[in-house]
Amino acid sequence: MNWLIIASNKYENEVENLQNFLTEKKHAPKVYFILDNSISNPEQFYVDLHQVTHCVFISDGTVPLNPPLFYATGYLNGAEIPVFVVGKTQNQDEKNLLPNFTFFDDFNSLLSSIEDNFPKYIAEEEQKVAHKKLFDMGIPFTPDCFSSYIAKDDEEIVNLFYDAGMSVNVRDAAGTPMLCIAARSGRKNMIEWLVERGAEINAISKDRGYSPVMDAVWKSSLDIVDLLIKLGADLNIVSNDGQTALIVATGASNPRICELLVKNGADPNFKDRMGMSSLEYAKLFKKQILIPIYEEYSK
Repeated sequence: MNWLIIASNKYENEVENLQNFLTEKKHAPKVYFILDNSISNPEQFYVDLHQVTHCVFISDGTVPLNPPLFYATGYLNGAEIPVFVVGKTQNQDEKNLLPNFTFFDDFNSLLSSIEDNFPKYIAEEEQKVAHKKLFDMGIPFTPDCFSSYIAKDDEEIVNLFYDAGMSVNVRDAAGTPMLCIAARSGRKNMIEWLVERGAEINAISKDRGYSPVMDAVWKSSLDIVDLLIKLGADLNIVSNDGQTALIVATGASNPRICELLVKNGADPNFKDRMGMSSLEYAKLFKKQILIPIYEEYSK
């Protein structure tokens, strides 16, 4: 973060206190004092102003009428840069015209507020930096783009999306959760990454009504199914067409996945809309390898 302090020269002690705090946090500020109704070193002031991320103005309640401060007010407001003002009461017009300006009655109130909110300021700035990196790379900040990089297993770009504020529980335009995207793409690393950051393990897609583990079963991805089970996936969720993960696995004739599912709580007796269970499907289609497995866990 780049902090800028503008203050009347009689507030040197207050400026020093704030300067010490910011320097201790490794965000040493640029400081400009108002002397004889003008700002010190105006040429450099304009340079520093255009690099600022946060600004503090400390005065006795009056604002000197000089071009640099007029320009600074307009620039900071237009760029939506947070500005903290001490010594001037904010009226309703100022609240409407200067929404990014926060006013304090005294310096101690301002310093306490900055100290309390400093972690939030850091997080907000990191978010802006990540946003700009994506913009500079020509990558739109959209859920669909986020999902495409999850499918590609591009952790560097996915991290940028996350740092820029993209939720891990966002859905693409088709209503598909990111965890389902990762499961369908066979991206074990992305599944772990998403769950570590709070992705809902049983999020349901809009298209089929599948959960991530059902998508992994549909793709016959044994290692992904195993991972999602270990992460707490519900194995008895029912899809839009009335099927469970085990019924899907039975239709795909994948005995290792079927056995893994029933051993971890999938119900072989659940009946779909046709009134058929996984066990009954195994018997109907003579899937001999599955019948004894299901019968063991049907008891």
